Amino acid sequence: MDKLTAAIQEVAEDYGYKRLAAAVGCPYQVLVNQCNPINDRPISLRKFWLMFSITKDMRLLVAFLDEIGAVAVAKGKRDEDASLFDLVVNHQVAAGTVAQVIRQALEDGLITAEEARDIRNAIRAEIDCLTALESELMEMAEPRLAKA
Repeated sequence: MDKLTAAIQEVAEDYGYKRLAAAVGCPYQVLVNQCNPINDRPISLRKFWLMFSITKDMRLLVAFLDEIGAVAVAKGKRDEDASLFDLVVNHQVAAGTVAQVIRQALEDGLITAEEARDIRNAIRAEIDCLTALESELMEMAEPRLAKA
């Protein structure tokens, strides 16, 4: 079973098929059948989106994006106390941390599950620094004037 189908089933089971069916406006048994991986009429994109809108369960979005080879990145939040320069420096420090963590992980020529987790955490911290920087830049940017 693919990750997307598995995520749809897990979310439907966790939320409750009956409750979810009522929320998306379809009979209970129809939803159960559509979530079944061997059914030839799988859940529609519209119903998938309704499921996500109702449950707000990120497992659905993560599995969908994984299927198409993409990832989601949360929008950065502005740090009222940080200057643009601070945010640039924060990003550079985070980038250096990623390199350092990778270098340490590769010292023995193998990357363990724990080292992979550490690398992933360092990368995500760098992404957070970049999105905070982007958020600050967007806030600072002068609004474009409408053409007359």
